[in-house]
Amino acid sequence: MVNTLRVCVVSPLYHPHLGGVGRQAVALTEKLYQSGVQVFVLCRNIHGLPEWKSAEGISVRALRTLGSHRHDLEEKTLRNFLVSFSFCIRLLGALIRSRKEYDIVHFHGASLPLIFNVIPLKLMRKKIIAKVAGAKMKIEAGSFLGTYVFIGHIFISILKRVDAFVAISSEIREDLIRDGFESKAIREIPNFIMPDQFYPLTNPSEKKQLRKDIGISEESLVLTFSGRLVKRKRVDVLLRAIADAVKSRPDIIVIILGHGEMKEDLERLAAELGIQKNMMFRSFVRNIRDYLHITDIFVFPSEKEGMPNAVLEAMACGLPVIASRIGGVVDVIRDRKNGLLVEPRDPDGLRDAILELCEKQELRTSLAEEACATIRDNFSAETVVKKYLELYRKICRED
Repeated sequence: MVNTLRVCVVSPLYHPHLGGVGRQAVALTEKLYQSGVQVFVLCRNIHGLPEWKSAEGISVRALRTLGSHRHDLEEKTLRNFLVSFSFCIRLLGALIRSRKEYDIVHFHGASLPLIFNVIPLKLMRKKIIAKVAGAKMKIEAGSFLGTYVFIGHIFISILKRVDAFVAISSEIREDLIRDGFESKAIREIPNFIMPDQFYPLTNPSEKKQLRKDIGISEESLVLTFSGRLVKRKRVDVLLRAIADAVKSRPDIIVIILGHGEMKEDLERLAAELGIQKNMMFRSFVRNIRDYLHITDIFVFPSEKEGMPNAVLEAMACGLPVIASRIGGVVDVIRDRKNGLLVEPRDPDGLRDAILELCEKQELRTSLAEEACATIRDNFSAETVVKKYLELYRKICRED
């Protein structure tokens, strides 16, 4: 094995404006390259995304697939399966053609593209690392036991050839062990934040100008959600909570940052609930930090998560966060210390938490300060990248 680490990054979603998965893949790849790793990327060619340019020195090879306009493949439908399967085939061809360029393949996601390519990669004597990004979704390792009749067991059998799994939360680690994977093959490494990209805004005049630029008055109390608009994010729960909350706090404005299959349904729900004037729906935005900097409270009502990047970003920007008591969220947020936790799918509980923070400025300030310190001390890019480099070297030493 050569001394220089040579890594092929496989991330179907690879884009800094495409949800947490895409941003994490881009940020980690760039940090690996800066650390001296020889790295290139294989991803899906997805149309309709904001233009961006990869860091110089990193080759990003976008593979054409069916459904080139679709970036959300979470729903278990025949159409999504065919899109994913077409990527699997194109990926296999690319891995074979470029086999002399890498020794390790790092998959962002442990789903069908990984399953399809494990055996060919092992035949080529390559090392495989798979980062499990979601919990209990039945599309990734850690959630296949007893699923799809006997097919889930076949998936698990194939995936046991993976050299190392990265669990981004303690829940995912436990799920992988429950699926039958050995604990020694699992490394718990959290997501991370780039401190030069997400940080608190301390200048009140800048915040005032940003609000003016975005079209929000100084008097409004701004709540923000960011993430893909898919069913499991439960933005519908947030809208129902807001419908009650605005009865006593009509100054609330809710910004929804994200795109996905639920967007039109959520817009219709807002109209049905009579809260259109309190809502701002935004799709892809390049300046997500600007929106966080004008936010008073960040809300994350999801019911299933690995470790949500959106929550880490909001905390890094010094925001008080209200989030569901689930998955990787509880690895980050300590209730009433650096954020508020509510039960998932509970609009009344979410409403109460929102109104409490609306009324208690001191609580908002203390939670925000603790949130920022949590990210600074535990989720820095430097610490996380070192763990990946150690993992790469460890599996390269193993025969």
